[in-house]
Amino acid sequence: MTEHKWHKRVREEYVERFKKLGFIVYSSHTNISKLELFREEVKRQNCLSDADIVVLDSENEKIEQIIEVETAMNPKKLIGIVLATHFCDRCRIKKKDYPLKNISLKIVCKKAKEKSKKGMKLEVIKNPLEGIIRNRKEGCLSKFDMEEHI
Repeated sequence: MTEHKWHKRVREEYVERFKKLGFIVYSSHTNISKLELFREEVKRQNCLSDADIVVLDSENEKIEQIIEVETAMNPKKLIGIVLATHFCDRCRIKKKDYPLKNISLKIVCKKAKEKSKKGMKLEVIKNPLEGIIRNRKEGCLSKFDMEEHI
């Protein structure tokens, strides 16, 4: 599938930003192929999602953050990304498995038009999603953030 120009620009911007901060950064749409997220076991049927960008702490190779770049965001898609990621407990990158624990998820989406219904709907579900993550009994996310990008 061809990568949208806006998606590519934003993805590359975030990759560079984290590399400059000294992190190891893996990105989809490159020679890495997929950054797959699994629940329980690394098996095809247990792959619940994949990520656009995975940021690792360079000292201990622990995944710190997952970044998802979305050109067209809607409430159902946002809920799906957050919960599918939250349910995962491991990430496979270049045939190596990394545990997912206390991960920060950032979703970067196109800036909504002022007073758009879609933008208002996303705001309505953002707080409940943050509450699910804060009150978690299980799941890999410790923080969820959404950022609009031009």
